[in-house]
Amino acid sequence: MHMWDYGFGWWGFPFFPFLWILFWVVVIYFFFGHRRRWDRYHHDAPSDKSAEEVLADRFARGEIDEKEYEKRLEVLRKHAKK
Repeated sequence: MHMWDYGFGWWGFPFFPFLWILFWVVVIYFFFGHRRRWDRYHHDAPSDKSAEEVLADRFARGEIDEKEYEKRLEVLRKHAKK
């Protein structure tokens, strides 16, 4: 028996470098993917802004319209007086 009778034979030579490249691509993808998720969670952490400032920011970005802004601002001010 020859030593190439075991394992992958002649096609194993180009196949194994492909596996190593795939391995490193997956490792790098998960490293940067988790890092992006980590940054997103920590940048969206609660800030020192008041509820009215957050609401004003959402209105300025166009996430809510004027009617919704005024309605929510009224609710905030009503509950702040209590």
